[in-house]
Amino acid sequence: MFGIYRTMLAFWVMLFHLLPIPVVGGFAVFSFFILSGFLMTMIMQDTYGYSKGGFKRYGLNRFLRLYPMYWAVCLISVILIFLLGSEYSSKYKDTLFFPTDLVSILANVTMIFPSFFPTDISPRLSPPTWALTVEIFFYVLIGLGVSKTYRRTAIWLIVSIVYFVFTYLFELGGGYRYSFIFAASLPFSLGALIYFIKKPFFTYLRKMNLSNPWTILTLYIVSALFFTINNYYRPFSFSDTLGGFGIYVNMLLSLIVVIVLFYRGKELCSQKVDKIIGDYSYPVYLIHWQCGLLASYLLYQEPNKDFTLEGVVTFSLATLFVVIASYVLITYIDRSISKLRNKIRAQK
Repeated sequence: MFGIYRTMLAFWVMLFHLLPIPVVGGFAVFSFFILSGFLMTMIMQDTYGYSKGGFKRYGLNRFLRLYPMYWAVCLISVILIFLLGSEYSSKYKDTLFFPTDLVSILANVTMIFPSFFPTDISPRLSPPTWALTVEIFFYVLIGLGVSKTYRRTAIWLIVSIVYFVFTYLFELGGGYRYSFIFAASLPFSLGALIYFIKKPFFTYLRKMNLSNPWTILTLYIVSALFFTINNYYRPFSFSDTLGGFGIYVNMLLSLIVVIVLFYRGKELCSQKVDKIIGDYSYPVYLIHWQCGLLASYLLYQEPNKDFTLEGVVTFSLATLFVVIASYVLITYIDRSISKLRNKIRAQK
């Protein structure tokens, strides 16, 4: 029952990019990493197992989940860049232009942007997919067994914490705690660890009256709103950047959200409704830059992604385009692929 939550996070990323509303995009990405650490560990433990056959089925299922829709979105990007011009598209988003050399073509086909800072690689036909390079890296590690046991996962978490401490001691800067590929190790390992302690964790939350999904989601949203407003006015220095206090509050609340939704998510809505809404999370994440590009061009013939009246109008039209494009992608790609993925998942 994570569908509504995932789609909310995808729209947070869109808000961060297209208006832009500060902080929430980074919070959403780390929340995605925590959820992925939990879910990938769970399906390896409960569905696929750690045999060669299990790893192959896991890998094939992840491939089918990520790539067909991604390639369709890349084709849409190519068409838009061709129609609107590479000069305009790159002015709107600096990574949105045609790949011309073999390395950049392969990177965009495989979604593997070869750098410890995948955000530094251009072009990216779907700009947010730098985070999917990170996801794929940790998908492979989890499939190979980095979170196979509680002991391994605890060691992984300790190493991740040591890395974060190292970045502060040597003043490496916020990028090393966000866009650097190993920065995702902390949220992924946290998500993986709570798989092993989910029952006692939930019992504790229930004793603390923190197990109501509506309450926890509200708290999560209010917290993000506080740090967003603080980013504008900075009344508290400890929370003014992603590298500050806010990201750690966000990770803690993300852990609580994951556990509460795992046990009590059905209280939000029916499983059917949750799935329908959740299906939009991936296409929204992939295609919002392209929809913003088109909306901006149709309305103003120039890039517009500021928090102004014109920016809000552009964002509103972009949201309409995102919903329509996502519906088409879900209907003609995701639903067909899902049937094959379900067959692979059911194999033994």
